[in-house]
Order: sequence, then C-alpha cells, then structure tokens
Amino acid sequence: MEMKFDQQLSVAAALECSSVQAAMAYLQQECHLCTGKYPMNQMVSMLECEHRCCHDCALHYFTLQISERSINDCVCPFCKEPDVSTLDPDQALGYFSNLDILLKGLLDETIHELFQRKLRDRTLMQDPHFKWCIKCSSGFIANPRQKRLVCPDCKSVTCANCRRQWEKQHEGITCEEYAAWLEFNDPENQLTRHLADYGITCPNCNAKYSLSRGGCMHLTCPHCKFEFCSGCAKPFAMGAKCTLSDYCAKLGLHAHHPRNCLFYLRDKEPALLQKLLDDNKIEYNDEAATKDGKCSVQLQKETPEGFLDTVCGLAVEQAGLCRTHYIEYLVKLIVKNKLDPVTILDLTEAQQELRRRGKALPIRASNVSDQDYLKLCVKAVEEEVPLD
Repeated sequence: MEMKFDQQLSVAAALECSSVQAAMAYLQQECHLCTGKYPMNQMVSMLECEHRCCHDCALHYFTLQISERSINDCVCPFCKEPDVSTLDPDQALGYFSNLDILLKGLLDETIHELFQRKLRDRTLMQDPHFKWCIKCSSGFIANPRQKRLVCPDCKSVTCANCRRQWEKQHEGITCEEYAAWLEFNDPENQLTRHLADYGITCPNCNAKYSLSRGGCMHLTCPHCKFEFCSGCAKPFAMGAKCTLSDYCAKLGLHAHHPRNCLFYLRDKEPALLQKLLDDNKIEYNDEAATKDGKCSVQLQKETPEGFLDTVCGLAVEQAGLCRTHYIEYLVKLIVKNKLDPVTILDLTEAQQELRRRGKALPIRASNVSDQDYLKLCVKAVEEEVPLD
C-alpha cells in the first residue's frame, strides 16, 4: 500500500503470495498487447496456451474478431491457438463452450449475443440442409422439399438448387434453362450481370457468395476460412503445407492452377481466346463497342477509407465490356466448356507449363526453329500434362 496500490488489491496480493516479490509480480502483470502493467485479476488468460492480456485488450480483440471475422478466428491473439480447423467435433465443442463462458463476463451483451448466433450457425453447418444466404451473412436450415429459399433475415429469395437469385422466369424450367435465359434473354446487360452477380461457391463448405470484381484471385471463405482461387477453385497453401511436390516447400503462398485458369489466361489477346472458342464451336458475344461506351461491371476498389463499391468505368471494347472484363468473360466460357488452351500457348508458356509440372523439356537440336520446337513442347504438354 505504501506504493499506492489499491488497498483491496494489496490485500488480495498478500493473501495469494508468500513474498513481497511475488506480491509485486501479482500486482504488476505485463500485457503483451499494450505493454501496460495490471494486477492479476485484470488479466485474461487464453484457453489453450499460456498467453495472457489485459481485460481491455481482450475486450477489444474478441469484439473485433466476433464482429468482423469468422468465429473460427476467436483464438489466442499471440500464437493463434487452437487451430480450430484441426479439432475434432468434440474438441471444438469443448473449446467453444469454455470460450462462451469466458466471453460472457467480458463482452458487451450485444457482442456476446452475436458470438452465440455465430456459434449456433457453426453448429448448424453440420446439417446437410444448412444454407448460407448469398446476399447477407445469415445461415439457416432449409426445407429439402422447397424449390425456393427465403433468407429469414434479409428476405432474399434464391433457387434451392442452383442458388441463383429467384425470378419469375425460373418457374417451370430447369436451372440450366434458367441460366440460359439469364445469359441471352434478360433485358439487362447479361454479360455484365454474369460477371458481377454470378457468384462464387467455396469448394470446401459450399457457401455461395455474390462476388464483387476487383482485387486479387486469392479468396478466403469468411465462413470456413478455406483459401482458394476465384478462377479455378484450386486451394492455396503456404510452402511445405502443400504436399504436391518437394519443390512446393520453396514457395510461399501458392496454388496449382490448371492452364485454362484466368490466372494464366488473363494476359492473352482476346482474339486468341476467341480462336480457341471458334475452334471448339463455342458461341460467344463479339458485339462491337458503341461510341463512348463505359464498362458497367460492379467492382470493389481499395481506398484509404476502405473498400468502395463502384463500377469499372473503362472504355468498352466488345460486348459492352472493357478489355479486362471481356477477357474474363471469354475465359469463363473456356472453363465452363473444359477447353484446353494448349493450342494457343506461345513457346515460353509451353515450356513453363512443363516445368511447373516437373516434366523434362523436349531435346532441341541446334537447327530446330522456335515454331517447330513449340510444336514439340505442345505435344509434350498434351501427352504428359492432362488438363486438371
């Protein structure tokens, strides 16, 4: 008390500790998040490790995790333990039950209620009839006999099978027929809508989202935290965590994209992509640009204030789209029809495709031209590297 510690805390320290040094340590615990000094009873211990932080830091950290991220991110802020994705169901249940007890006395009531709702959704996800809304973050159990799903929160209506937003034109026709109607008959610009609102499905948990364009192709599912490519749905992994080959250990975060993924084709000339579609008798829109037309694809742009929803606004080149989004449209058709772009690869690309897959390059005689060697490399790709 001579050092101006609170009297009640000093008494508690005296009762708990057997020496002055121990009592001082009890009263001056360091928070490794804010570096402040706090008595032991104002420190919060993590559940699966030895780390601790002060009450205020724990309050701010868990409030942020619960409000803006997945419930699976409610782990130690220092070591990120436990890795919830590796826990079996009983272990996960035990962890979240104990965490709920900890957070109830820590968080504001509204945030704790949000935590419990997210915990409920996590449990419901184990049900085969659980569905995520494609328009908001809500999840719900769907009646397997219903053709239309209505989100209980935002009231958006989607098809139970194809998960596209429901419109009256879907009545009485299959999902494939409805998709064709959307592509060719909707009065709005369907190419723009196809790119902006077609959505993307997590290959791990099957949650479906309306995807805003913009940003990189590396996506992280906000529900299950699975990392994958928006172009081909192949998983991303860090270095040695990818077991495809020993070489992966030397890489950072990477994915093994097939050669028809937008990741590789986005720099191709539209004319080459059109040739591939023509050779395979796949129809596409090649309507000429209108004067002063602007691409209206919706996207997100990163600004100092955060992400901003906007439209592309670049000059239209073909089919009502700018060059970038027209290439994306053509590549979607290539992927949809499982076309192999090997015939439009240049020599460098063909060699890179062989090297990426650990295949030896064909032997090249000194008198072989680049064009003839390209044919050898293309043949090797076709024979040794199947399209994933």
